[in-house]
Amino acid sequence: MTKRAVLAELKRLRQGRHARYQTLLGRFARCRELQEAAALHAAAVEASARTYNRTPFDAPPGWLPPVS
Repeated sequence: MTKRAVLAELKRLRQGRHARYQTLLGRFARCRELQEAAALHAAAVEASARTYNRTPFDAPPGWLPPVS
């Protein structure tokens, strides 16, 4: 890599335009508010499952991406 390419990549990183931040997971990893909201939601779902002593429903077909 040339010095110019390295400096350009560092500039993109600083501005948040690097390729790794353009994915949903990359944006989630950088956003503290999204992480806190997800943690609160997960805690609420877990507490609800404990309170009602039920097993959680499966997601309807097609709602979640395939796991592989």
